[in-house]
Amino acid sequence: MPTDEASQTVEIDAPADVVLATIRDVERQPTWLSEILRAELLEEYEDGTPATAHFVAAAPVGTDEYVLEYEHPDDDSGMSWSLVKGRLQTGQDGRYTLRPVGPARTEVTFSLRISHHLPLPGFVRQRVIKGLVASTVNGLKSHLER
Repeated sequence: MPTDEASQTVEIDAPADVVLATIRDVERQPTWLSEILRAELLEEYEDGTPATAHFVAAAPVGTDEYVLEYEHPDDDSGMSWSLVKGRLQTGQDGRYTLRPVGPARTEVTFSLRISHHLPLPGFVRQRVIKGLVASTVNGLKSHLER
């Protein structure tokens, strides 16, 4: 099964707690991430952070649906997730890592690894995942700096 991964870091003019609250608000992701068509929070942990969510997303070969399960580090340094089930994807692991670089500025690293069973050439898959990662960090930055 093909597996592709990419990572990108960006600095955002927003405090880390605001960035963290934004990425944890999974149901609002479609407002700043154009590839996400619908997002529904399925379960929350006792502290109110997302536990599982269902997504409908635009993909190069059509529309994909999947469910993610989230983990949150105790130090509030980000959020990670893994695929529970998917239609086109057989695996997805992602992570936002946040590092304050000032009182109102945060370095955000977004890492994504996706596995699937689509018969696409490697250079196309790499272009797609790099584009998705860039779109995600740029969308987050634009949303928070407006």
